Parts: sequence; structure tokens; C-alpha cells
Amino acid sequence: MSAKYVYRPTSSWVYLGLIVATEIVVAIGFISANHVNDTLWFTTNSVAFDFLFWVFVVKPKIVYTDESIGLYNPFQTFVIGWDRALEFKTQYSFTVQTDQRDFRSWAATAPGRFLTRSMHNSDYRGTGLSDRKVIAPSDSPRTDSGVALILALKRRTEATANGTAGSEITKRFHWFSTAAAIASALTLLINFFHG
Repeated sequence: MSAKYVYRPTSSWVYLGLIVATEIVVAIGFISANHVNDTLWFTTNSVAFDFLFWVFVVKPKIVYTDESIGLYNPFQTFVIGWDRALEFKTQYSFTVQTDQRDFRSWAATAPGRFLTRSMHNSDYRGTGLSDRKVIAPSDSPRTDSGVALILALKRRTEATANGTAGSEITKRFHWFSTAAAIASALTLLINFFHG
């Protein structure tokens, strides 16, 4: 059994909590005003929206193990052995380059270009990035893509040193997430036009 580390931005949980708390307050307002029909429509729309938010924002994650790195996106999962990972990029999102193709993660998107103005050389100490000639804003340890890059570099180095690095690439399609996202989107559209 390999040691597993799951990386998922904390902000996605905070946003989901704020959305659900707001929906609860609005539903209580509808109930206290005795608008039962509006409460049912609002609850249906809220559940559909919450599920779409879960699929696209909260569900994506990166799983680091001794053998591989797993990119869990909304509709597909890619598990890439450390021996097959040739390079890591952070231009638009955290990307794992292999000999077959590039695999991108929804969990670690890159920031805008204005982050470089607030970075200092001391921010890169201990990250393993100081050896690079050019450090892009997306490599910053203050960003989701930068954290994913630092963790990937460290885990790959450990895996190759310990001889536990895998060499397979597996892909899985998430039918349930796809069907539920389509059903949620259709529910929102029907309620929008019915409304």
C-alpha cells in the first residue's frame, strides 16, 4: 500500500459552504413568508446548482502516491506512473507531459500575470524551484498550480530514489458525474423556462 496525499484547493470548500449557507437562509425566508411553491422550486434549483458546483469546482483533485500521480477531473481520471511523467508545466493549469500526450488538472489552475509583482526570491527557498533559470508566476508556491508542481517534483524524486515509481497510464471516464451534470443542467434549464 502506498502513501497517498490528496491535494485539493481549500477555497473550493469555502465557496461551497458559503453557497449552501446562502441557500439555506433564502429557503428559510421563503418558508417564513409561507411561499411553499417557491421554496420547492428554489430547493430544486439549489440542489442542481450545488451538484454542478461540486462536479466542476470541488471534485477535481490531484492524488500523489509512491507509484503515480492521479489527476481527478470532473469527467475523467488520469493515473500516470512517475516513470511516464516527463515534465510538469504550469502555464494555464498544472499539466503532466508524457510520451503519449499532455494531461491537465482542473484542481490546480494557474494565476494571472500580475502575481510576479509581489514575489520575492525568498519565497522560493525550500521549494526545489530555485534550480530553474526562469520561474513563471504559475510556479509560485502561493498558487494552486505552484503547490501542485512542488508536490509533484518532490514525490517523483522520492519515488525514483526508492524504486517505487510506476510506468502505467490509466484513464477512466466518470459516467455518473456526466449523467448527473447533464440532469442538473437540464433541471436548471427547465426551471428557468418554466419559471
